[in-house]
Amino acid sequence: MNDIMINAKNIMKSFGSTEVLKDISFTLEKGHVLSIIGPSGSGKSTLLRILTQLETADAGSLELVGKPLFTNVDGKAVYENIAQRRELNLKTGLVFQNFNLFPHFSVLRNITEAQRAVLKRDKDEAEAKAMDLLKKMNLADKAKSYPCELSGGQKQRVSIARALAMDPEILFFDEPTSALDPELTLEVLKVIRGLAEEKMTMVVVTHEMNFAKGSSDEALFMDGGVIVEKGNPTELFDNPKEERLRRFLNTFNA
Repeated sequence: MNDIMINAKNIMKSFGSTEVLKDISFTLEKGHVLSIIGPSGSGKSTLLRILTQLETADAGSLELVGKPLFTNVDGKAVYENIAQRRELNLKTGLVFQNFNLFPHFSVLRNITEAQRAVLKRDKDEAEAKAMDLLKKMNLADKAKSYPCELSGGQKQRVSIARALAMDPEILFFDEPTSALDPELTLEVLKVIRGLAEEKMTMVVVTHEMNFAKGSSDEALFMDGGVIVEKGNPTELFDNPKEERLRRFLNTFNA
């Protein structure tokens, strides 16, 4: 079980009387990329928010990097203590669709702030880490710029650098290209593909079907709060078993 980075079992979540997630179960191995696809309102983002502790589950169990975040006790999700939750939070990184950069901080400070405040790195170490990542993102010349001076694609690459600066073991992406035009989308997907080649464990909620098919180890299709179909991406896209998935994919091929 050491190589299982995410082990989700029977996760359920409701908002009032609306069941948003119904019995969600899946695993993800170390170094693998999982793409989660599905129509708006299918529960993808809620699942991602539970995996990254931005939302709490009602029932089920979840292990991250081999340690429990919550377990199912008498039909309810019971969370671990604060120390364990914080430890697991530090092992995950999240890249938002709308960048979430601090507008009044330079690019460099956006990447060093959490390193210094949370990981207690000194200024020189944090800045060296940030500059290494900016070079990797082809943004070394933007270190002193502010978010308002960047394109959407550049902002998203800074967001990815900021998440990587915390040395996460699992990196989550919530529709990382939905706010970008096609040209900028390609530059962000290129970065994510590069991370996949480096065997970074990632979960990507995406509408980019070519990415999901070509750059994932596994794909998962959600609709109506359930996992309708999951498995090998090529199989999923070329030979979908479920009619609902076939209809969904046809909307992209129309």
